[in-house]
Amino acid sequence: MIERCRTTQPLHVWLKVDTGMHRCGFEPAAVRGAYQRLHASGKVACITLMTHFARADEVEQDFTAQQIARFDDATAGLPGLRSLANSAGVLCRPAARRDWARCGIALYGADPRGGNPFSAALRPVMKARSEIIAVRDVSTGEAICYRARFVADRATRVGLVAFGYADGSRAAGNGTPVAVDKQRAPLIGRVSMDMLTVDLTDLPNARIGSEVELWGPNIPVGDVAASAGTIAYELLCNAKRAPRVTKSRLLEGSRGRTTSWREVVGEGLAFVFVQPRRCSATLRSGRPQKRKLPN
Repeated sequence: MIERCRTTQPLHVWLKVDTGMHRCGFEPAAVRGAYQRLHASGKVACITLMTHFARADEVEQDFTAQQIARFDDATAGLPGLRSLANSAGVLCRPAARRDWARCGIALYGADPRGGNPFSAALRPVMKARSEIIAVRDVSTGEAICYRARFVADRATRVGLVAFGYADGSRAAGNGTPVAVDKQRAPLIGRVSMDMLTVDLTDLPNARIGSEVELWGPNIPVGDVAASAGTIAYELLCNAKRAPRVTKSRLLEGSRGRTTSWREVVGEGLAFVFVQPRRCSATLRSGRPQKRKLPN
């Protein structure tokens, strides 16, 4: 395609080596031929050599080390920058840290290994939150939600939260953590259309209007994903209906007055709060900062 296309300026090409992911890229034996053809085309200014890891987040596996070795063998002697590390590679594969890193889920401040992001010096940049819109008391033995997935084993105080299918949450069930006014509480039952229910029995001060954090600084998105039987990426990318409110919008106000999130979004709506200037562990105030990476 590059050989046949018309270009107005030389191209910067990323040449991908399939070292074991088997999704796309050139087989190692074909890399040198592809590299030579690109240069011979006369349309390429530089080539960055890259690969993608299949199991970098599984630190006990040696498959990533095998991929690195295959990449180095396939590209030995070829000029150009290298790019191997995805988020997990940056965090826990020192041998993969070359000229370029391609962070994905780490840009959300989520740990690709599913642990607590703060252990990897990551800061969550997305906070999904709503509020309690109703409170009721349920007697021992009473069931809650579809298919009676939760049956109260004690007198239970139940909070109804405006968050559901269209907000990207469907599979979450009993025990999935949320934070009500920054205090951890379990989801009970299952998501019911645009609502879910939370056990408020041990939170006597929780009431209608209390803020509920679905994930964010108090509830790692990885914990929610583990409880829901999915991955953090699915939750982060699936927040579709919830309005996205950036920090800059919250700080806009007339005559210096700070605008609250309720004034921006309205009462009773779930939404996702994004801090655009904290888009990764290495970006703050919009400027790259050097940070010591964990070994």
